[in-house]
Amino acid sequence: MAASALFHVWYAGLLELSPQEAYYWLYGQRLDWSYFDHPPLAAWTIRALGELLGDSERAIRSAALLHTSLFSLFFFLTARRLLGPRGAVAAVGLALVSPLFSLGQVIITPDVPLLAMWAAAMYFTVRALQEERGEWLLLAGLATGLAALGKYTGWLLAPQIFLCLLLDPRGRRQLRSPWPWLGLLLGFVAFGPVLYWNATHGWASFGFQVGDRAAGARSGPRLTNFLRFAGLQLAVPSPILAVALVVAAFGALRRRAELAFRVGALFSVPALLLFAGVSFFVWVKGNWPIVVWPGAMLAALAFWQEGRAPRWLVRSAVGLAAFFSVYLHLGAVLPALPYPARDDTTRGWRALAERVQAERQALPGAFLIGCYYKTATLLHYYLPDRPETFSSEALGGNGLQYRYWTDPRTLDGRTGLVVVDPRDRESKWCPALRERCVELTPLPPLPIERTGMWNPGGLVPRGVVAFQLYRCRYRAAPAP
Repeated sequence: MAASALFHVWYAGLLELSPQEAYYWLYGQRLDWSYFDHPPLAAWTIRALGELLGDSERAIRSAALLHTSLFSLFFFLTARRLLGPRGAVAAVGLALVSPLFSLGQVIITPDVPLLAMWAAAMYFTVRALQEERGEWLLLAGLATGLAALGKYTGWLLAPQIFLCLLLDPRGRRQLRSPWPWLGLLLGFVAFGPVLYWNATHGWASFGFQVGDRAAGARSGPRLTNFLRFAGLQLAVPSPILAVALVVAAFGALRRRAELAFRVGALFSVPALLLFAGVSFFVWVKGNWPIVVWPGAMLAALAFWQEGRAPRWLVRSAVGLAAFFSVYLHLGAVLPALPYPARDDTTRGWRALAERVQAERQALPGAFLIGCYYKTATLLHYYLPDRPETFSSEALGGNGLQYRYWTDPRTLDGRTGLVVVDPRDRESKWCPALRERCVELTPLPPLPIERTGMWNPGGLVPRGVVAFQLYRCRYRAAPAP
């Protein structure tokens, strides 16, 4: 754990920020009880560590390192209680070599505090059962609330903890005590900032996460959606390991009378079935079911300790996962390695900021709009004076949290710059570009490349993106 942490402290300074990291950093610069599209724990952590360490890429990513270290610690402690010392070492080793958790030590997203508190909730639940002390359920409830303060998915813990208690005689006795219910209440208290923010903002975040996303289900189930979900989940821990973990999780249901198998199954199978079912109707992003894998790893290691896992399968699964982790780490920093250029989201932002700064100097007082929050936030971070930037809300789209930070009406009649990342569909995020810009002058685009793909003449440059820049004279939308 220490070696992995030290390596990622060094590695974190090699990459430019990803769009999401810059966005959560900006959350932290504009502290609030919560935010439109995510709860606040990741942002609060970035801000707290930033007060000590500054706002470099490495300092911002120290938040990821803190939470993944907490995850590793609680995952180790849980596995030690269920599988013994050898199983605990294997559990942490398996987590740290898989791409899912290894990259989580670098990139700070809401998934990282979610996983840390998810592992903590598992540990306190197991300890409450083994020691038959309901007081530990207070901490399990608190961890549940903090997990949800990281990401709303954390509330899946509550029914899973209830099932763990219900299916164990020791747990049923505790359900008759006040401890689990006081723990649940403590979880809601920890989640209170999100409730307060939503209550004072028309329940906007809950509406976005539930109502807006559910609107996509109106077209009915689609097999292609599920197949895309399944393909993404094969890639997240790596293909062989993913299949082995799913088989182990469902196999653990048959052994639910034993605590290790019951915990592994109950902290993985319900969430996996939920996301698989939802995936027929809406696009389930690859990171959404991330909470499935810690429990599935516990189930797989319980079978491994019994000698039920063939040695070739263990070596293949762990070896391929480790290979993917190493390759993804290297591919992000070594442009000569074959790597999906379009997915290289940490490349080109400094170059874009330099180009935009030159355009701003030729147009004093220019405003700056990034079509979608990603471009807007990274320009704000990398430009030397960190100017106010506007996002999609200025061009007829959904600016997410920017809708609470900026007022596009202040741009009326002014001339400025608009930057579009073609990877973000202009027609979706900035549909009123040509309506709001009564004078729209294209500027030379900025191509970003990385080398890769050998041919007889050597390495061939591959385009990552060609940023589109415009000069815009803005006309505000009429008042409603």
